[in-house]
Amino acid sequence: MIMPKTYAMLDDDGQPLDAHVSFRKGGVILHSRGGTKGKNAQNADYAAGLRVVLSRLKSAQVAIRGAWVDSNTVQTLPLSEREILSGADGGLEVAEMQRLLTTRMKTVRADPSSNASGGNSTRRILIQTTFAGSTTAFASMLRCRPTDIDNGSDERLPLEDLDKVTPEHVWNAVQQFVAGGVKHAFGPSTNYDLIADDGSRHPPKAVFGVALSLALAGFEVLPRHFAAGEGSASFRLLRAADFEIVRKDGASEAPVDPEALAWREGERRLVAHRAGERGRGLARAKKDQFIKEHGRLFCESCGEEPVRRFGTPHAEACIEVHHASVQVSEMKPGHQTTLADLECLCANCHRLVHRRIAKGELIPGDDKNPASSEAGQQQASEAEPAALANANDVSASA
Repeated sequence: MIMPKTYAMLDDDGQPLDAHVSFRKGGVILHSRGGTKGKNAQNADYAAGLRVVLSRLKSAQVAIRGAWVDSNTVQTLPLSEREILSGADGGLEVAEMQRLLTTRMKTVRADPSSNASGGNSTRRILIQTTFAGSTTAFASMLRCRPTDIDNGSDERLPLEDLDKVTPEHVWNAVQQFVAGGVKHAFGPSTNYDLIADDGSRHPPKAVFGVALSLALAGFEVLPRHFAAGEGSASFRLLRAADFEIVRKDGASEAPVDPEALAWREGERRLVAHRAGERGRGLARAKKDQFIKEHGRLFCESCGEEPVRRFGTPHAEACIEVHHASVQVSEMKPGHQTTLADLECLCANCHRLVHRRIAKGELIPGDDKNPASSEAGQQQASEAEPAALANANDVSASA
């Protein structure tokens, strides 16, 4: 992945304005104004730059599909909540479009319920157009030239790149931190810690940075490429991977898993095993990998597909993750689990496997991948056509 170049807008005389843009698939990003005039000022000609962009798009008869505030602080909001110009508005006169843009962007806030007064009218915005040519052609049409200006926070990666991070990426990143020696460009955490499976604490932003680098095929992710903290996309995705993020001044104990408590009656040994199997992020990462490989989630032993059976994506909770190679109770300190050591079982098969192990009918590892049995394969195969037939219904219910 290559970060987008920054271009300086030129005025009608060919002189550079202190107004900078980047390009993204038919869209032009006008960077925000910052600093103090005469001292560390950035994009001081923001208003002139916006007017020039709108004028040249109109002169070239390139239609505007819409415009949105693109600041990092609001990228977690739906597009509908940060829209500041519609496609219909794109036919207005330049002066009216500029008035609407600068007025509406003041009202877009990270917390839509906020009643705070004021607002910024020189924010980073994305103007999406119908232009289908190359970035070079787009820059030429708008009359701007490449520059080495560093726009700081404007180097934030777009939300669609951050959303490429899956629970599997996060889990693999956490394992690197647990193992030690992971190389990254991030400093120690300031206010928050991410809790790993073994209880160790790690800097959330650094963990997400490594996960994002994995998701972007090795692109070197730096601290300036995304934000962290409450309300950020990075924290949202770390928590979606089932990892806990706590304040440094908060309690270090993770909350008790209520599902594990349900097994306590008469089966304390099983409770300990299942609690271990629910290591933070482990189950979510395995399920994510399994769905990526098979297109759906089903029991590897009996072929049961809860989402198809119950007609709701929430039925994924009926599939559990089992340590097939080494039982949790037999793991030595420092044991490293890989996703290949795990399998997905429905609750019934999972309980049966543990009962058979307890009775000596199964040796851990021998039950690995029971779906390879003739019965398991047949049931999984029979489940697939029905799953495909119901895919639209399940998606609609989500």
